[in-house]
Amino acid sequence: MQTQSEAFTNNATPYAVRELVCIFRPARDHEGRIVQAVSIDLTDARAAVRVLGPFMADQAVETFGVACISAKYRLLAWHVLSRGTRGTTLISIPDVFVPACVTPGTVALLVAHNHPSGDPTPSPDDVALTKRLLAAADILDVTLFDHLIVGEDQRYFSFREHGLVELTP
Repeated sequence: MQTQSEAFTNNATPYAVRELVCIFRPARDHEGRIVQAVSIDLTDARAAVRVLGPFMADQAVETFGVACISAKYRLLAWHVLSRGTRGTTLISIPDVFVPACVTPGTVALLVAHNHPSGDPTPSPDDVALTKRLLAAADILDVTLFDHLIVGEDQRYFSFREHGLVELTP
């Protein structure tokens, strides 16, 4: 095994080491004001939409985010993972689970995205994504609490309410 100084003398190319720095800051709306979230238990989809809906309500493009949930079903953090177009946004399955790893106290994730059309009906791609997220959550031993699609006028689709996401005991 070479030491670092021996590696440099043997013409080995040094590489950069990255450091993950996690900074928590208040979420801000489109006018720069800090977004206030109601402190209620996110035990059902309607409560989650009431809390998370304002984060996506005024978005003209699809926005996909991850809510980190505590053991008492409280919102610990909201991470926007992707902003796309009026009809789609790209999601990286590994990136969905990073917030759970860097947010202390997270025991479950709730993913949510909006449909700028106002109609929260899931597309075939939304259903396929949910199945992939459930498979990844099972492998990573993380609870996927729900996948919500938010439309206009507080209309929503909850994969959990429709039996497509089940909580394991």
